[in-house]
Amino acid sequence: MRIVLPVNELQAPWIIDEDILSEHGAPLVLRGAAATEALKNAMLRHGIISVRVRSADEHAPASKHALPAGLIIKVRQNVQKLVLKTVRERAISSKLLAEVTEQTALLIDALFSGETPVFSELRSLSNYDAYTYEHSWSVMLFSVVLSRIAWEDGLVRNLDYTSRLNLGMGAVLHDIGKTLIPPSILNKAGPLDEKEWEQMRLHPQHGFDLLRPYNLIMPMIRAIVAFHHLRPDGNGYGLAKGKTLEGDAIPQLVRIASIADAYDAMTSSRPYQKGRLPFEALAIIVAGAGSQFDPGLVPLMERIVVPFPEGSLLFLKDGTVASVQLPGGLGEHHGRPECVVVASFAGGGQRKPGETFILRDQSVIALGAASPEDLLIRALTEIFEKIATFKGSMPLVLHSALPVWRELFQNALDKINNDRLCAPPVY
Repeated sequence: MRIVLPVNELQAPWIIDEDILSEHGAPLVLRGAAATEALKNAMLRHGIISVRVRSADEHAPASKHALPAGLIIKVRQNVQKLVLKTVRERAISSKLLAEVTEQTALLIDALFSGETPVFSELRSLSNYDAYTYEHSWSVMLFSVVLSRIAWEDGLVRNLDYTSRLNLGMGAVLHDIGKTLIPPSILNKAGPLDEKEWEQMRLHPQHGFDLLRPYNLIMPMIRAIVAFHHLRPDGNGYGLAKGKTLEGDAIPQLVRIASIADAYDAMTSSRPYQKGRLPFEALAIIVAGAGSQFDPGLVPLMERIVVPFPEGSLLFLKDGTVASVQLPGGLGEHHGRPECVVVASFAGGGQRKPGETFILRDQSVIALGAASPEDLLIRALTEIFEKIATFKGSMPLVLHSALPVWRELFQNALDKINNDRLCAPPVY
């Protein structure tokens, strides 16, 4: 039997079933070494927390590494960077991250072990569409964290190693079918038409078909790939052919991945849409509890992310813009965010630039964004362009701002104006 085990659980008579290299490519442990207490302690000192092993009575097969060890090390390092980027940009609680670091590392080790068939598929996805590749790892991280919280609350009864591995691998592969969707559709700078949506809705089936030849891919992994867009109310989409599921018939791990997928998609920027702030994505997920998302899992999301991360910008309904200085939320799991007014548009609002305040009411916010340019683009497209008197014009005029912020917002306004002047006419 061959499995991936945490290093701290190693004991005789397990045999190490892979060569373990340092980040520079130097050999640390050679395949075939016996698991001893001394070897276990040595690996832990070098930061190795998981390893592929086989039973002592099983002969080692010929190595199946089809890729150079240096390439595998490079990819693993890039994945670690993506995970850290997700934590930073999607505002995952640092306390929760520390609790699942080992679990995440175990998953990465399993995915990139010498005998897994997934490596080449992930490389194909990375080469085909960078956003989808990054999104896939982010969904894995959110799924891992959400499952941990659900298990602690008793909502998930069995979260053993196999279940965690199935969830993580299914989350990483959930969009693998998009490698068969034309790039012109994946990266279209605008809404998809009905024919394009018909093609997009085929990606669960494409993913399911891509994984069909791999005998090592467990049924739960395939279920996440096939059904992550199904909804408890029976809507959504899954396999283009074969059975569909709804309600409690949708496996719980699939429902976890679905929430993670939706949250990360909403907080990511794409050519056709600027990313939302966590508090906005959370509000949409809460509104979809019971219809689009598992109502038992939805309340857990606010414990995972910080609704108002430090540095995020809030466009208030009175025309002022505030920057979050101290992160927080409006629920019971976070302290209230502290904000400072950095700019004012149109005739100015009730608060003046430089004024600080504690945010206590979400209803005063029109929308949010991570940068001045994204904030102004969202304000124009989601607020002003929907008002007939403003269509085709520039309704935003910078009234006042703190010195540094004045330049940032004015540059953003100038850029948006130039982009509009250079854009081809729409007939």
